[in-house]
Amino acid sequence: MKQAVIIGASGGLGGALAQLLLKHGHWEVLGTYHKSDPLWQHPSMSWQVLDIRAENEIATLMTKVSKIDLLINTTGILTSPNQGPEKSIRQFNAEHMMMSFEINSAPILNLAKYAQAALKASHKPIIVALSARVGSIADNNLGGWYSYRCAKAALNMAVKTLAIEWQRSLPNATLIAYHPGTVRTALSSPFLNPNADRVTMSPEDAAEHCLQLLETLTPATSGTFWDWRGQKIPW
Repeated sequence: MKQAVIIGASGGLGGALAQLLLKHGHWEVLGTYHKSDPLWQHPSMSWQVLDIRAENEIATLMTKVSKIDLLINTTGILTSPNQGPEKSIRQFNAEHMMMSFEINSAPILNLAKYAQAALKASHKPIIVALSARVGSIADNNLGGWYSYRCAKAALNMAVKTLAIEWQRSLPNATLIAYHPGTVRTALSSPFLNPNADRVTMSPEDAAEHCLQLLETLTPATSGTFWDWRGQKIPW
């Protein structure tokens, strides 16, 4: 049996990834949730409450698994209670930006910090940080969304930097930043325009695309940025 840890498995994409792995039949999954209790159970699924901002909770979580073959962080925020994506610099708020960094950028490093022993126990561990195309500096042609763009760009830098360190200390690992596309989840639904010329997909389809990509990757591709089509995204 392989062991997966999915951070945010109570959400749309995280839940779809967990259920797809369980459907394959040779996976055990540890999933996390924060405020809402999970709505489903499975004999090979275990649940753990986790505040992704709390380093001590991440450290405790990682003591519960002896081996991790797949670690995926699907958590993130686009808005806060009093702030949405900035369309103009006039809407910029430093407190909102710091919250975005705290939830969108820092967790992958804390997860990696405490998961290293379990990852080393796997023959070829895979670690996925859910990023977004808007975090690409080279691909930024529209502007706006300052806090979210900056936080995802910082996440991408964290992935690249960690992958370089792990070339020495965890050479069999594959670590990537991943853009899942526009998925119809609670995070993106307020910003979906039914008249826009944009491909959207269900969490189930998005999970399929993600796992299909992971089957093609190797440690040689560690520290790279991919989209749901299986194409590299420029930094």
